Amino acid sequence: MAGRAKNCILRMETKCATPMKDLPVLKNGTLVLRAIRDDDTDALFRLFREEAVTRYMDIDSFASITQATELIRFLRQKWRKGQSMRLAITLRGQDKLIGTIGLHHIQLHHYKAELGYELLPAYWGQGIMTNALDLLLQYAYGQMDLNRIEAFVEPTNEPSLKLLLRLGFHYEGRLRDNFHEKGRFTDALLYSLLRKDYEQISIWA
Repeated sequence: MAGRAKNCILRMETKCATPMKDLPVLKNGTLVLRAIRDDDTDALFRLFREEAVTRYMDIDSFASITQATELIRFLRQKWRKGQSMRLAITLRGQDKLIGTIGLHHIQLHHYKAELGYELLPAYWGQGIMTNALDLLLQYAYGQMDLNRIEAFVEPTNEPSLKLLLRLGFHYEGRLRDNFHEKGRFTDALLYSLLRKDYEQISIWA
C-alpha cells in the first residue's frame, strides 16, 4: 500500500488532489444536476425530514432546518477536500431541489468512488433517479476518469437493489454487520460497476 501512495505522489499529483474547483452542471432533456446552494436549504430540509428517505441512512430524519444548513456546509467542505461531490437533482426548467446524488469516498489514485442518492417520495417511480444516475455515471467515467463505482445497499432496500441491477451493477457479496445505524448493526450488499461494464452497456443502449 505504501508503494501505491508513493507512486501516486510521483506520477500523478493531480490525481491525489481535489477533483476540480467548481462542481459540474450536468444536463439532459429532463434533468439538471447542479451544485447545492444556500437557497436550497428549505428544500433540503423537506427532503431529509421524510422518514421514507432516511430509512436506510445512518442519520435520523431532520427535525430542524439548521440541520440542512449544516449539511450544506459539510458537503462543501468534503468537496473542497476532494473527498466527495453531491449535486442537487432538479427538473429542467424548474430549478427546485427534489433530491441529491453524488459520489463519496472518492479515491482518485485508485480511480474509484462510492455512490449515494435520495429522492423525494412524490417523485419515485418516474424514472428520475435512473436518469440522474446515467448523467452522473457519464461524468464519473468521462471527466473524472474513474474505473469503479461502488454502492452499498441494505438487503431490504429493494427499490435501490432493482435500480442498480437495471443500470448494470454487479453483485459482489454480503458484508455482515457492516454498518451501525439507528442503534443496530445492519448488513450491506456490495454492488459495483466498472468502466468496461458501463461502456459495454452504452454500446447496446
